[in-house]
Amino acid sequence: MEVIQFDFLGLHLQEPMALLFNWIIAGFCFFAFSRLGTYKNTANFYWRAFYLTFGISTVFGGLGHLFFQYTGFFGKYPSWIFGCIANGFAGMGMLNFRGISTPKNYAYHLIWIKSIGFCVASILTQKFIFVAVDAILTYIGYTGVYAYMLMKRDVRAKFLKYMITAVLILLPSAFIFIFKFNVHQWLNKDDLSHILMLITIYYFYLGLKEWGRNEAQVEYV
Repeated sequence: MEVIQFDFLGLHLQEPMALLFNWIIAGFCFFAFSRLGTYKNTANFYWRAFYLTFGISTVFGGLGHLFFQYTGFFGKYPSWIFGCIANGFAGMGMLNFRGISTPKNYAYHLIWIKSIGFCVASILTQKFIFVAVDAILTYIGYTGVYAYMLMKRDVRAKFLKYMITAVLILLPSAFIFIFKFNVHQWLNKDDLSHILMLITIYYFYLGLKEWGRNEAQVEYV
């Protein structure tokens, strides 16, 4: 499908919808980062770091799409780098739910080896697919499978139902990307994936709010 191109103030720009959806996601990320600051625990520290870095990633992501004719793939690198860092923080957040998640030390190392490795691969090859694979492994593996395991073995982990729901919502995004499913020029595969991602991180936020409230009650008692 042909990419939307337009001129503005003498600049040759493209993909305005990618800018719009990326910045909507960024706006919600910064909102979640601010609101989750109410809850002081290790898991929330890493999840707030996720929202902050993912928000920065999508700010750069929108600009990378908009100014692609000027920056090429180099304009996408900041978004890819911050995206992989955000994936690492999401994994760290899942491993640090106090009293529920008790992983081995090597689990922490694997998270960053995975994210850094895929980030380097994406830059060396100039292919977004490696960033996407890192995200898929993180969300399915940590916020999906691992969350389900925690929820099954500990009644205190019921809040993770939001995380699992979020992953199920995001799953179609992989097929949209692989099969290049474009509804319209103004709503292409990237736009659809961005919409699903926005819903996904909203459900993450719902789960983290419930966890934060529960933790606050425990500490108060």
